[in-house]
Amino acid sequence: MELVFNEKYWGLILLVSLLIASGITILLYNRSHDIAELTPWQKKLLIALRFMAIFFIAFLLTGPLLKTLRRVIRNPVIVVAIDNSSSVTGISNIEANSEEITSLMSSLNESLAEKNEVVTYTFGEEVIRNNEPDFSERRSAYSDVIQAVYNNHFNENVGAFLIVGDGIYNKGENPLYAAKQLTYPVYTLALGDTTAYRDARISDIRVNRNAFLGNKFPVEADIKYQGIPGQNLRFSIEYRGETVYSENIFSGANDGFRTIVTYLDAEKKGLQFYTVSIESDVDEQNTLNNSMRFVINVLENKQKIIIISNGTHPDAGALKDALECRINYDVSLFTEEPYPANLKDFNLIILNQIPSSSQSGRFIFEEANRNRIPVLMIIGSQTHIQQFNLTGYGIEINLQAGNMEEAQPIINKSFVSFTLSEKLMGNLERYPPLKVPFAQYQLNQLWNVITYQRLRNIETDRPLMAVANRNGVKAGIIFGEGIWRWRMYNYIMSESHEEFNELIDKLVQYLANRDNEDNFVIGFRPVFHETESIRMTAEVYNDAYEPVNTPEVNLIIRDSIRQEYTYLFDRGSHFYRLDAGIFPPGEYHFEANVEIGGQTYTETGHFAVMPVNIEQLETEANHRMLYQLAMQTGGGFYLPDESEKLINDVLTNTSIKPFSYFQSLLREIINLKWIFFIILSILSLEWFLRKFWGIY
Repeated sequence: MELVFNEKYWGLILLVSLLIASGITILLYNRSHDIAELTPWQKKLLIALRFMAIFFIAFLLTGPLLKTLRRVIRNPVIVVAIDNSSSVTGISNIEANSEEITSLMSSLNESLAEKNEVVTYTFGEEVIRNNEPDFSERRSAYSDVIQAVYNNHFNENVGAFLIVGDGIYNKGENPLYAAKQLTYPVYTLALGDTTAYRDARISDIRVNRNAFLGNKFPVEADIKYQGIPGQNLRFSIEYRGETVYSENIFSGANDGFRTIVTYLDAEKKGLQFYTVSIESDVDEQNTLNNSMRFVINVLENKQKIIIISNGTHPDAGALKDALECRINYDVSLFTEEPYPANLKDFNLIILNQIPSSSQSGRFIFEEANRNRIPVLMIIGSQTHIQQFNLTGYGIEINLQAGNMEEAQPIINKSFVSFTLSEKLMGNLERYPPLKVPFAQYQLNQLWNVITYQRLRNIETDRPLMAVANRNGVKAGIIFGEGIWRWRMYNYIMSESHEEFNELIDKLVQYLANRDNEDNFVIGFRPVFHETESIRMTAEVYNDAYEPVNTPEVNLIIRDSIRQEYTYLFDRGSHFYRLDAGIFPPGEYHFEANVEIGGQTYTETGHFAVMPVNIEQLETEANHRMLYQLAMQTGGGFYLPDESEKLINDVLTNTSIKPFSYFQSLLREIINLKWIFFIILSILSLEWFLRKFWGIY
């Protein structure tokens, strides 16, 4: 126990307290005539009592602290984690196995809790503390529970970590890597069946999420087989009850693995469901892994884009390369006539230096205006400026000389038709200059400038890139040639074309979308697993294509029996969010609507929820991993009938022991009740003696 003062000059404060107590006592008793009749020892007693009372009160007002040390003993923490996935109970006698495991866990916890603090977890798709296992989860992530225990019990006196499971992990990283950070032993109690039964199974399927109508899409299927030598296996893919692909596989003398690759036709748009199966002539212990379903979203068509260039030019090639990086663009490049006669089949026409002295492009502009096709125009040294001014797009270029000049881009910060990433905006102004006409530019009010021209490091109001919306038909223009240098500069600086591709993709996406088609956009995945929440986003734009979040966005989801579920999107800063929760496997259709400026916009779509049976794909327990995990951390590996040995080894491990430490406690003396009663007793005794001895 130690006395501590908050103030730096505590000695001076103590001296002042003594002086105050002495002064008040002297003033009280030296001038009192009533004490003259008292004996000397009576006087000294009263003076001492008053002095002590005043001194203690003055002393307490200085805020002294009482410092005490307390020894704290913490029992070691034993963490017990049990695999809550369905594979732990096997594929037969599930209920009996579940009860046996639950009883084993109860006995384990009771025995360890006598001298330790036991903390329990269950893990599968997620890690949950103090949860009762029901062995219903569809995945198992051993690395997740190892990381959770490491994070939750950091700097605690963890004596041992017990993992109870079958060792089958199908989510997360390898547990052996995750366990390298642990500083305490891992004891593993191995459950499950290690018998290698006869089995042929589909272990994995890989497909693209989207395909386009009329195209072929690839399917890769991984097949494993064991314990069935010299058998013919039948592999097949079914669509709408019909076999669309089949192949015979000979298993050979040994266990094996094969990957089958085939291509299927996307014949109908929307979500299309397929079933992949493997069959054998032998009896298998597990038939749940003989088939697997997959779904693919077939889009009606790509956006068709045509690039017409006045001869071969690197700008046209750069545009084509950038657009072909996007799967939803079908790009055609023409550098000479004849051009396609039916231009209305295209969603966007890109004209590179047309009109020129050799071709006016009159037919192209007439077709674009007649069929309301968006046009992106690129001006260059071969462009016939006088003919271009007559195209009727609201642009007039008045040449001041026959030469071209170099101009770098300066971003127009008030441009809102579409947004560019911060990374692109930060680097765009450093891109190499384009060759632009030395001229005066006049644009009507329909045009919005994306970037201005910077000439010889002088910022001007001359446009370099701009877009317009002409009665619902969009147009764009680049007043210079040499954008191929932008693509090359992007690669030199970052070893990728990501920023250049983004710029062209945003520009083309804006132009190719017809008016009002992008005022309301629903973002969603076409395929979810039954263990995932259905999450969607919504974007709402006004007529200026500025994001707004004031109107309410409603959603109705319908299942296969037309049952409806109604939701309201949550507002975000720039877009809307919705978490509709978990849905059972099946196909669902949705309809979302929003009202903008008195007009209602509707978006429809569909998605599929696929079942997750990954725990049934591999039912042979992986005791090897559990053994390696225990040996790597200095623990032990045990089978269910060795649970008593496991408990004994943990309890007798001399490194698992209580941890003690001293805890320093600071308390204000003025808050101690016994101090109050001491002062009260002193004052009461003085008052009583004064009354008893006749001093008033």
